[in-house]
Amino acid sequence: MPLAVSEETQQSARPFDHLGFSMRLGIDFGTSNSAAAVVRNGTLEPILFGQAQQFRTSVYFPGVIQDPGDFRPDPGQEHQLQQLIDSAARDARAAGRERTPDALRREALRVLRRQWMEERMREPRSSSQLLQNAVYGDAALDAYFEENEGNLVQSPKSMLGYNLHPRARQTITGIATHILEHIRLTASAQLGEPVRKALLGRPVQFRSSIGEAGNEQALSILGEAALAAGFDDIAFLEEPAAAAMHYHAGSAQPHQAIIVDIGGGTTDIAHAQVGGDAPPHIHRAWGIARGGTDIDLALSLAGFMPLFGRGITRVPTHHYVEAATVQDMTRQRDFRQHNYDHVDAPWGPRLQALQDTGNTARLYREVEAAKIALSEQAEHTAALPFIERALQAHCSTAGLGAAAEGYLNQLRALLEQVRDDTQGQVDAVFLTGGMSRAGYLRSAVAEVFPQARHVHGDASFGVVQGLALAAAGAH
Repeated sequence: MPLAVSEETQQSARPFDHLGFSMRLGIDFGTSNSAAAVVRNGTLEPILFGQAQQFRTSVYFPGVIQDPGDFRPDPGQEHQLQQLIDSAARDARAAGRERTPDALRREALRVLRRQWMEERMREPRSSSQLLQNAVYGDAALDAYFEENEGNLVQSPKSMLGYNLHPRARQTITGIATHILEHIRLTASAQLGEPVRKALLGRPVQFRSSIGEAGNEQALSILGEAALAAGFDDIAFLEEPAAAAMHYHAGSAQPHQAIIVDIGGGTTDIAHAQVGGDAPPHIHRAWGIARGGTDIDLALSLAGFMPLFGRGITRVPTHHYVEAATVQDMTRQRDFRQHNYDHVDAPWGPRLQALQDTGNTARLYREVEAAKIALSEQAEHTAALPFIERALQAHCSTAGLGAAAEGYLNQLRALLEQVRDDTQGQVDAVFLTGGMSRAGYLRSAVAEVFPQARHVHGDASFGVVQGLALAAAGAH
């Protein structure tokens, strides 16, 4: 469903002169990469993380944070578990209710798990303490591979809108806090003064398992994390509105434009009046919680997972989805707990190797590299020596196109809805976001808006530059 820009969001796109936002930082907290920028003395200035203007939104922390899904009864608890089952069964019979053995066991496990989590919460090493030694960006992957232990979280933004256990929410909030604190402290050091104000980009629709409540939860988590990271004043702006600000800044003549922002986790579109002396005006925004990571998943399943027996063995398909979905800690944990002793070689040993610490992340990095390479060349070969010596995955542009078809269909449907809602009365289509570099996505946009002028913006930094301009009240 389309989502109109809220009054609060529209207000955040207007000049901030009345609040004195001369040093309000624009932050693009992305699914795949994060960046920040500011307007200082009238000049847009990117924040540098080392020598780069962005960093991979990944975090590695060496300590082990307990997860409720890790609970397994020990021998003593098995006796307690049986007592709880027997007691519940007697209560059910007395009440004249039928309860299956499986239902009784699940209920008893929930009681024991809750007790276990309460004990963990009383331990002196809290989640926040464990996160103090966190490492970010590509260095997070390198540290994880080198240490061969601890926890690696990739794309925490993709988890903000999901139904989270309180402990999991605490952990995700802690991770977001440390990423935002890393951004704030880096910016403060570069700018030579403490940065306390921020304008954060947000998608029209967060990835969510709980509908609109997921959007509210995601914004709540980001707000809590930003305050904990040391920001005193925060605001949010929908990412296509930020991209519109970026496009507007380079447009001399007023015109109607469709802004298409294709990122790692979401695809956002805005219809805007841009150009000229007046500030840009966002008429409407649309979004779907799909993006480049969905193409990664499809390419992994189609081009890599057959090497592990997908479509060949009797291993359920969801096992391969769990292995490929590195952004989901629960699915990763579930994959590591499967037993593949009974699976014939070479599939079984390869799946067992994939369960080794860090190997799903290594495989995902190869999938990402293949997707990027196939945007420029017809074929790509990925070496997988961490699974088996001389093992290789061979991919082609045709295979990538087939893998991307599911997302492309959703993108086309969204674009057609935008065309119908705007009656096609647009002068230009502006593309930005990391995935906007892909030729097959550009072609999909051109097919729906053939008469419009197509402008390709800064794929990596269009949104963050727009956020910085909006934060400074530039127009």
